[in-house]
Amino acid sequence: MVEIVKSDRSGRIVIPKSLRDELHIGKKTIFILTNKGEGTLLLQKIDIEEIARRLEKELADKDVNAIVESIRKEINEKAKVRYPNLST
Repeated sequence: MVEIVKSDRSGRIVIPKSLRDELHIGKKTIFILTNKGEGTLLLQKIDIEEIARRLEKELADKDVNAIVESIRKEINEKAKVRYPNLST
């Protein structure tokens, strides 16, 4: 479905009711808005509950603390390379 909408003075747009109904968008729905360049915006609905369920399932048998420590180490190493004068 394609809809043409206009922004108001504050830059807001209204998602047409037919799309809100089809996509189950309510007043508490959360989105990510991404500038894809060349005048293209991507608006993606986020289902926080679904993300939480997936993370819980995917991380159920994982050592989360080890994963976090590994990521922190990788970030620190990259920061030292990119910002050599920064003390960590």
